[in-house]
Amino acid sequence: MNKTFRKNILLALVLTTFSLFSCDRRNDEDRFQAEIRYFILEHLDNDIAYNPVRFQRIDNDFLSSDMTLMTSVLAIQDTVRTKVNMALNFSVEFESPVIQAFLSMENNFEIDLIDELILENVKLDNALKAKLKSSQSTFPENYRAQQQLFNDQLFDINNALSHFNLSAYHIDLSGKTSTFYLHEYQLNQAQSITTVFELNTESLEVLSFKDI
Repeated sequence: MNKTFRKNILLALVLTTFSLFSCDRRNDEDRFQAEIRYFILEHLDNDIAYNPVRFQRIDNDFLSSDMTLMTSVLAIQDTVRTKVNMALNFSVEFESPVIQAFLSMENNFEIDLIDELILENVKLDNALKAKLKSSQSTFPENYRAQQQLFNDQLFDINNALSHFNLSAYHIDLSGKTSTFYLHEYQLNQAQSITTVFELNTESLEVLSFKDI
């Protein structure tokens, strides 16, 4: 009897914790969306009707579903893998948890690793340069071609991210400081407008917005 009672108590605690977590999560989403609605209404004339259509939080999962962006991300992943293998062929000693994590991604990509990847890519290049200098070897042209390919692919990634008011050179989708939302709405039942909003995660203040 006591054993069954303890099991029931434990189960109740687990369910309560789960319910509270779900409620908090839902309330966070509601607060962000309410702030966006308020921001729009605050800047509209009284005779303009506002009709919200949908909200979409911009996170790694959402960006991973963008085919244009992912085509460039997969391409740069192959380029980085090629560069790492070429550096290893020259016996370059280089370890990067960021690059290892990026190369191991298959489905759920952490797109906001891109800015860190840029820095690690420079470190990889410098490690190869130092190795070649110590051995008095010339810089391989095929590696230089991969460097240019990386830059071209990074340009494409940044262009794709800029569509969502994001930058490959500084991107953080963790929600620690700011949160991004895509919001589709209509004004006076006209054609839908889609806007990306950046909100301060704590104060909910709208920091920036961009129509796309």
